[in-house]
Amino acid sequence: MIELVYSPKWFYGKDIIIDIVSIFVLSLIAFFSLKYYSLYRKKRNYLTLGISFIIIAASFLFKILTNFTLYFKVFETRQLGFVTLTYQTLRSTNTLFFIGFLLYRILTLLGLYLLYNIYQKDSRSTIFLVIYLLLISSYFSQSEYFIFHLTALILLILITLYYIRNYRKNKNKTSRLLMSSFAIIAASQIFFIFVRANLILYVVAEIIQLIGYVALLITFIMVLKHAKKKK
Repeated sequence: MIELVYSPKWFYGKDIIIDIVSIFVLSLIAFFSLKYYSLYRKKRNYLTLGISFIIIAASFLFKILTNFTLYFKVFETRQLGFVTLTYQTLRSTNTLFFIGFLLYRILTLLGLYLLYNIYQKDSRSTIFLVIYLLLISSYFSQSEYFIFHLTALILLILITLYYIRNYRKNKNKTSRLLMSSFAIIAASQIFFIFVRANLILYVVAEIIQLIGYVALLITFIMVLKHAKKKK
């Protein structure tokens, strides 16, 4: 069963705009990663990086599609005079909503895991085991909303820790920006986790997450420009 957590009513639709911008930003990051790979074929990490961001961008697309369905239902019930929207109504009338939301979670965690796996090489059997666990944490859990964002947070912390170690070694600007970008995205997951305490945290989380992705985009543009100058 997919667990739903709503954003504040005044934010309905606005988070879709933020997610559309996120898709655009993530697609550009993927483009620049693949562009860098085309310049340096030996650096296959950038190929995996590009694929990871394509997967995460696709996850946001599914999130937008499911949000359109949800907001349509909300506005429809208000027009008909219903006061509340029940889980039972959604579950019985819109299977596609749940499929889309599940794909959003699976693709997000898969994309983050691929980013983590770039620098922490695992055996093939371990990779399949981790993917299986990601599927479990996306759906087969009594608190799947919490588990999903907690899993995303852990993966992002591990990625951030790698860039912290990398920055301590070389002290260059790119490593610092990558470290900061992933740290910002990780921070957004903390706000998502505590949304139940106050729905305004959902708004804060969406904005922080977008800032993190924009920072990543700026970093990759800088890397590509530097690579072209070297050539």
